[in-house]
Amino acid sequence: MKNLRLGHYIIIFLFVLTGCSAESAEAIKPDQSITDSITLTPVDLAQGETAKLRPFLGTMSGAFKLRYEGEKPSASLDMDIWENGVKVDSAGSIGDLFFSPEGQVNNSNEIEVIISIDTVRTEEDKEVCIVKISTGSGLATFTLPWNSELKGRGLIQNTETLTFTPDHPVHTFAMHATSSNQVFAGGFSEESLSKIEWALVFTLRFDE
Repeated sequence: MKNLRLGHYIIIFLFVLTGCSAESAEAIKPDQSITDSITLTPVDLAQGETAKLRPFLGTMSGAFKLRYEGEKPSASLDMDIWENGVKVDSAGSIGDLFFSPEGQVNNSNEIEVIISIDTVRTEEDKEVCIVKISTGSGLATFTLPWNSELKGRGLIQNTETLTFTPDHPVHTFAMHATSSNQVFAGGFSEESLSKIEWALVFTLRFDE
């Protein structure tokens, strides 16, 4: 009889122990929904492999790497025109930014974006802005009208590595210009962008 009772106690103890273990495992199980992230790393075009491209780039150029962790995001790199501190128009976009050519397996979750901006005069004696964007898998070129009164130009770009979740737009690069021939240093904060007279802002956006 004592052995029977002892056996019952052992079985009950094992049930309790198993239940506690399951609850503990559930408690420490990582939330997969928060593992998706994007890391933006600035690239110095005067250093490394990209230095050889410098002579072929426009006067206003920059580069950065984008690497995703987790599920591949559906992302686009949009070009927006800002005037007097607000976005006024869309100038173009590159969709499916993380597209990888078939058969490419190494570093397929990372791309390097190189942006080159320059102004040229056409045969009709009009000045236009030429934007070239390389994403590793291809090259896109955009032609935009240019206001010749904008004399001073400068770049806005991230100087440090930035990691964020793919659930909100992130400014990655910009060229701003002024008619006063006076350029102010700035960043991507709302306060800095509010002071912009004119800018071409590159923004990473994600589909829901």
